[in-house]
Amino acid sequence: MQYRRLTKEEFENMSEDFAIFLASNSIDKKEWDELKESDPDKVDGMLDIFSDMVFEKALTSCRYLERISETEIHTYFFTDSSAHMVTIKIKEGYTGDFIHDKLSTIFMQLLEEKGLEVYQGTKEYTKKREHEMFDIMQQGAQFSKGELYRSLLTLL
Repeated sequence: MQYRRLTKEEFENMSEDFAIFLASNSIDKKEWDELKESDPDKVDGMLDIFSDMVFEKALTSCRYLERISETEIHTYFFTDSSAHMVTIKIKEGYTGDFIHDKLSTIFMQLLEEKGLEVYQGTKEYTKKREHEMFDIMQQGAQFSKGELYRSLLTLL
């Protein structure tokens, strides 16, 4: 398995896609129910293959990730060969919360007070691009359209 198995909730949200996947493998509902009883290893294999396909498709089409905590914002842009990150942190001794406060208001306030630390960097991939992205997602990042990344980039 390249990524991770989808959760039960994720499978439920993709039930139509999973049914199409099974049909493309010549497995109808009756056969699937029988497989669940008679061959759990094959079922596990099918679930893993489908999960990998879903993640591969999502990660291949995505260019941006972001992770926001109370005191930090991490944004990422993924090219074909490297990832660029912009990170904003609230400096020690300053108050504010990127999650609960209105982001634009707290951001401008801290910017005026010089209460922010800004970092950026680029990393060449040491493994497949999608695997690099998945590792960052395992740390809490989520898919993004890149608006926050581009906004933070203008600060630099």
